[in-house]
Amino acid sequence: MNRRRHAPSRTQRGVMLIEALVAIAIFSFAILGIVGLQATAIRAVRDADYRAKASLFANQLVGRMWVDRYNVPTYALNADVTSTCPSGSNSSANPAVNEWLDSLGSADNPGALPGAAQLRQKILVSADNTVSLTLCWQAPQDAAPHNFTLTTQIQG
Repeated sequence: MNRRRHAPSRTQRGVMLIEALVAIAIFSFAILGIVGLQATAIRAVRDADYRAKASLFANQLVGRMWVDRYNVPTYALNADVTSTCPSGSNSSANPAVNEWLDSLGSADNPGALPGAAQLRQKILVSADNTVSLTLCWQAPQDAAPHNFTLTTQIQG
């Protein structure tokens, strides 16, 4: 039982190499797509983290307002600002608001929002104690500032 192996015909030589190269190219495109998705996912997670931090900061101040509900109008800040998130500094006559602003944009606070100290935050208080709180931040890699708005009514 002597079997002879036949040499591949001249037309089939190198086909295996071409198939391997095509498979590597397809695999490379798939890896590039996964890397692109990873970058998008990292950006989305970062943005979600900033929004969660903004929500936490907004709820902290609203909690202070509930405790001090008879002085809610003193919490108003930058009510004359018509555009959202203009550049500028923040200061208030209310020490609780100033303390909150310091923690919001403090470089010493790892939970602070990036760029929040350079943007004007807004706290609007209406006659019926409806509070609209707008927080602004801008990470170094962002082209424009982001904002988060919380609206609530505080009963006196």
